[in-house]
Amino acid sequence: MKHLEEAFAIFYAESQKLEAQQSALQEKINQLSDELQKSNQRLGILVNAIPAGVILLENNIVLLHNPAVLHFLPSLSSGQTFVIPTDWQPSIAPGEYVINTSDTHGKKPQKTVQVIRIDDGIRSYIQIQDITANIALHQETQRENRLSAMGKMAAGIAHQFRTPLATALLYSSHLCDDDLAPDISKEFAQRLRKQLLDLEKLSQDMLRFISNRPSKTILVSARQIIDEATASIQALFESSDVQLKVHCDIPTSTMLMVEPKSIPNAIVAILENALSVSKPADQVFLQAKVESKRMIILIEDQGPGIASTIIDSLFEPFSTTSANGTGLGLSIAKNTIEAHRGTINVENSAKGAIFKITLPITSE
Repeated sequence: MKHLEEAFAIFYAESQKLEAQQSALQEKINQLSDELQKSNQRLGILVNAIPAGVILLENNIVLLHNPAVLHFLPSLSSGQTFVIPTDWQPSIAPGEYVINTSDTHGKKPQKTVQVIRIDDGIRSYIQIQDITANIALHQETQRENRLSAMGKMAAGIAHQFRTPLATALLYSSHLCDDDLAPDISKEFAQRLRKQLLDLEKLSQDMLRFISNRPSKTILVSARQIIDEATASIQALFESSDVQLKVHCDIPTSTMLMVEPKSIPNAIVAILENALSVSKPADQVFLQAKVESKRMIILIEDQGPGIASTIIDSLFEPFSTTSANGTGLGLSIAKNTIEAHRGTINVENSAKGAIFKITLPITSE
């Protein structure tokens, strides 16, 4: 009997301890629940205050969204399936779309929005923000930089025009000589035409250098861009007895939002530079691949490399070591690629120089 009473006493004491622990645990749970509720309230206030639209999805069904998202998707509501509207046109970079909007004057200005989606199991988080002003500021900065460069290079421009213009004037004055033999007259006329064509090309290059964003972009196959660029310069490589080796590891479904001609022209400008430093029997390698939603183009030559005195200014206008070059080709290529939200850089290798071009992929 005594042992039973002791057992009940121990049980009672342990029960009291458990009740005390349970009470303390419940108090802690209540405290944490209160803190979580306050945290959710603060988070809700923050999410509702930010100008970007935020959407929470579960199995691609809208669970929650903040008021700001209604500026972009006025008809969005909980319970519906989330899809990108059909009137949102893909922009240059992945996750960016161009939207036509109406203002008070009935016009339809365009704005660009960026859609960022993060998937976490069955749940997804989407952020939509208007980046129109950011893009406009970036484009204006690029334009001002180009105009500034043109201003600094005014003397270079004058020099570039002076030689062919003086030569053209010389040939034209000879053509005014009545005693000039017909065959000599024809030769002078051909030389005059060549100088005028050089002047026309230089002026066109300068206009291309100053120009800002791509005027009209469409979806173009990444493979098509590589094929078009290499096909247009292949004959020059063959006539110079230089091999152009191309390795294109890009799926046929990879698409870029670009101007159809400008990007191939930029690639050709880099290939022309590689060809100009190559000797007969040399090889130029072009490798194209896809990494992290970007197309990577590597162009490697077997030339002498780029001198340390010019490598930092290689893409600046009129930066050239060629006696016949204007120094605008690489500058135009850089402007074109950056206008398409891409990058270009160069470094020396053990065999020559390597140019690296990256461009955002719109769809795969």
